[in-house]
Amino acid sequence: MSLTLGKLLLLARQDEPQAGDISGTCVLCSRPTEQGQPIKKVVSNNFMGWASFLSGNCFCPECAYLFSDQTFRKKSWAASVSGGFRIFRNDEAQEILFNPPQAPFFIHIAKRGQKQTWLSCLHRIASNPNRYWFSHESYDIPILFERERAREYAKWADEALEFGLTKTELVSGQFKMKSWQKAYEQGRESMLRQLGSFKGDPLWEVIVDVARK
Repeated sequence: MSLTLGKLLLLARQDEPQAGDISGTCVLCSRPTEQGQPIKKVVSNNFMGWASFLSGNCFCPECAYLFSDQTFRKKSWAASVSGGFRIFRNDEAQEILFNPPQAPFFIHIAKRGQKQTWLSCLHRIASNPNRYWFSHESYDIPILFERERAREYAKWADEALEFGLTKTELVSGQFKMKSWQKAYEQGRESMLRQLGSFKGDPLWEVIVDVARK
């Protein structure tokens, strides 16, 4: 049986799940359980991620654990079976992405701490530090980290920020008139065209987000 995100967090934090008494199917991982917890006991009516749930009548203990600590939603964190559980700041995110903990692991990057976007990565536990899925609060989909592509993006992001472009320009691919003027004056208009070609790639947007000026 493959490792789920809930089970990974339990192992990383050396914690024990709370068993329930419901027999049925977990609404999150779809696995049968004899120790399920009531859905309304695990999540409130204000929960925004109902669309992530599948058919089922309860939460298994491992999936219920995902909702047991607001840290999982509010903070950026990295979890690893052998490396434990670590909370990190946004200015540490790039270092974490390029130097993740020992596999199996998972990385989540929070922004406002309001959305559990790691729900889309329940079965996407990383086994390869050079190519893995992670979650970012701004995206409801898993994001694929590929080391060589990410390294290239980081180089371009650093160069662009050093040039004086804003992160908003880099993510939108829309550059201010003064940016174009500066680029033409310095013979670097091709740089702006190359940066514009990255528009729409979630990995590029995350690399820009975590880049340190």
